Amino acid sequence: MKVSLSSTSLQSIEAANAIADLNPNGADLLITSVLSSMVSDLGVITPTSGALLTYYDADTNSPRTIDAYLVSPREYGGEDKEQHKIAIAYGGYVETCTGVNTFAIPGIYKLLDYIYETKASLPLDVLFEYPISIAKNGFKLNETSKEYLGYTIDTLFSIHEESIKTLKVYKDKGFDNTEIKLNKLADTYDHMSKNGFEDFHSGDVAMNLSKTITEEGGHATFEDFKNYNIIKDSIFNTRYKGLEIIGHKGPSIGGLMVLKYLNALSTNNKNIENILLNVYLERKNNFEIFENRATLIKSEIDKLSSSPSTIQVSTSDSENNHYSITFSSGYGSGVVCKRTGMFLNNSLGEIELNPQGFLGNTHGERLISNMSPLLVSDKSNNYVIGSPGADRISTAIAQVIDNYSTNSDWNESIQKPRFHVNADGSIRGEPSSINKGDNVTITDPHDMYFGGVCVTGLNKEVIAYGDKRRGNISWKN
Repeated sequence: MKVSLSSTSLQSIEAANAIADLNPNGADLLITSVLSSMVSDLGVITPTSGALLTYYDADTNSPRTIDAYLVSPREYGGEDKEQHKIAIAYGGYVETCTGVNTFAIPGIYKLLDYIYETKASLPLDVLFEYPISIAKNGFKLNETSKEYLGYTIDTLFSIHEESIKTLKVYKDKGFDNTEIKLNKLADTYDHMSKNGFEDFHSGDVAMNLSKTITEEGGHATFEDFKNYNIIKDSIFNTRYKGLEIIGHKGPSIGGLMVLKYLNALSTNNKNIENILLNVYLERKNNFEIFENRATLIKSEIDKLSSSPSTIQVSTSDSENNHYSITFSSGYGSGVVCKRTGMFLNNSLGEIELNPQGFLGNTHGERLISNMSPLLVSDKSNNYVIGSPGADRISTAIAQVIDNYSTNSDWNESIQKPRFHVNADGSIRGEPSSINKGDNVTITDPHDMYFGGVCVTGLNKEVIAYGDKRRGNISWKN
């Protein structure tokens, strides 16, 4: 079987290489790559992530989606005295709340479990082997992680004793001069490789996480882990210039925003920046798809920019299976669970993502996000696409799809200059992407600010294209 992969995580390539001789399928690549990224992309992502997956299932000849995003604990609220509000310069100035009480229940292992049980071909211990190896034996930090930790090691990761203990030796040596080892996380992943992904929600891992969180003043309980459920097949389907586009209906707004931006781009208006600004400003309208959450989302949607701490993995195989997963942990809570070695997310502390504010009254509800993994079909060919990049996810994907609808070349479409209109009307653009003006900032070419679009698919043979903005990471076998 032929397989392909594109990712914003460099370790995805090594994870793919580790199983290349075992005839993996696209699901195998997806699982081991995601697990490896949650080990190696330290700071940028954590092993307690939420995720969205869009995929094409060749067995049923149908598109599928899985929502495994983060959910707030069922019992929490009030202004907790243990909150830590910090400012981070990474990706521009942002404020976020950190600490154990900002942890939301992740669903990524429920997602991986479902894909493993329904689509994978290799044994679970084999898929865990490479991520366990790098956690135990050591790995070099990639440039994004080094940059992020440079901003946060003395703020975000200095509030918690276990976090300080885990990272201090590497900080003292210098991140360029050492390999990171996460032995406790290696032990936890080894345990999960023998007992299954479900152990994260109803076994020893869930018990150890909830014990640590409760002891340290957090809100997530064992019952919260046990009661977490993924949402399957909440799908939208639309057409754009001969392309069929399929993605998540909600509560993530990313897919809906891609469609709105595509509609704007299709006008070919000379004042396209003004049209895109209006789309941005009016995105709180027409959110009927969110049903009982519509009012809440409408009131808070302008705040939604999301964290830059997101990873994208796309995989395909020659049997016509295709997977696009986007996963995020927020900025990170700065807390390491001493019993599992897992860094904890801070998604309740992301001010822009928690509609009721820090420790608000959204009991047991999914948080909203900009993530938008999509399936794009061109006649008889299927492709998957996705990107990190906060509120630039939607504009990046829309511009790439619009480019492809004209030139039918994914690589050219990904690398072409992009621009983004912010909520205040200011514009950032790469050279030749937009006309210069008083409110326009021209960046360097292939600036990581504009996301990292990853495409894989099947067009006679498997294809994979990475984005120069995030390392141009792609692989085929």
